Amino acid sequence: MGSKKILLIFGLIISTYIHVASARGVFNVMKFGAVGDGIRDDTQAFLKAWAATCGDPKGIPKMLVPRRRTFLVGPVDFVGPCKATNVTVEIGGTIVAPLSTRAWAKDVHTWLKFNNIHGLTVNGHGVIDARGKAWWEQSCHNFKHQNQPGCTQLQPAAINFWGTNAGTFRDMTVKNAAMFHVTLLGLDGFEVHNININSPEDTPNTDGIHTQNVKHVTIADSQFRSGDDCVSIGDKSSYVYVRNCHCGPGHGVSIGSLGSGGTEAQVEEIHVENIKFVGTMFGCRIKTYQGGKGYCRAVTFKHSNFTNVLNPLYIDQHYFSNNPVETSAVRISDVTFDDLRGTTDIRTPSAISMKCSNVVACTGLKFNNIHLTPAKPGTKLVSTINNAHGAVLGRVEPPLVGLKAAI
Repeated sequence: MGSKKILLIFGLIISTYIHVASARGVFNVMKFGAVGDGIRDDTQAFLKAWAATCGDPKGIPKMLVPRRRTFLVGPVDFVGPCKATNVTVEIGGTIVAPLSTRAWAKDVHTWLKFNNIHGLTVNGHGVIDARGKAWWEQSCHNFKHQNQPGCTQLQPAAINFWGTNAGTFRDMTVKNAAMFHVTLLGLDGFEVHNININSPEDTPNTDGIHTQNVKHVTIADSQFRSGDDCVSIGDKSSYVYVRNCHCGPGHGVSIGSLGSGGTEAQVEEIHVENIKFVGTMFGCRIKTYQGGKGYCRAVTFKHSNFTNVLNPLYIDQHYFSNNPVETSAVRISDVTFDDLRGTTDIRTPSAISMKCSNVVACTGLKFNNIHLTPAKPGTKLVSTINNAHGAVLGRVEPPLVGLKAAI
């Protein structure tokens, strides 16, 4: 055999080996029967690809959703634990939800669920489009027909991370959620970076990211445009850090709502900083129901800017309540507002509202270096303070009339 043929065969062997080696541990949904035309249902192909990925014990196995394709996927639960210590789902293409609400015959709580997976990373610069219009139209939260007969109270979250400790979600777009875009539930240790949340401003209850029963969560360097809270921090959340984000349109960054139905809240060590609020209904907000119990404490809102925000700084302990009789409330304490500045919409001249409970005062509030001005000159801004105790440590504009001494 000639030397040229030997070299050619040797080259083919090497190239084949490299191809096989590079593909090892990568489970492309196309190899499991996905079509990727956005019309035919690829749910089963995704489940098969996930089963292979989660069952691979070597290295960091990856489920690959390739670029330049659109995948129609119904409600699906990607369940762990997996055999490998860490696992990746790389989404380069677009995943779209069914257009009809009938696809959620069994469980309407979520669309894409990642369940009990340690060390999960979801990334890839792709798009998750929940196509939630049909849900918005029938939602009981839609002001066009709020709580009318036939409306639906529950709609599916677009993507749900449940029990995914030591997880990461980054470099993705999530849009048009039926309800919440991203939920983080029952987990310890999770990083969110460079996520683009995008839904129309008038869509009902479409929070960007919602946390519940979590510890040690960071949400950073992300863009939020939706019809509700950019980030909502729910009960039993602690050591949550939200920083370097754009929020607007939307309802701001909110802690709560807490204490619904007399429940006991446990929220602490929530730190929000370097947020750019643009045209939002609220900025930095804590909201609780009358009759609740428990605590919300050790909170900081700092180094943030407001542009034409309706209610920049807001504590509301009478959330959705007109009952003049109060029996109990979530105890709010040790909340710091520091280095906050910008403009407020003149429709609400009260730029700082601390509407604390009449039966359980807010305590340990600290205000420092706050400068809020009307978006249109000529309106005098004021503050609204009820049963709040704290201290002014530096310049605050508008002045805090009615703030009681620290106790």
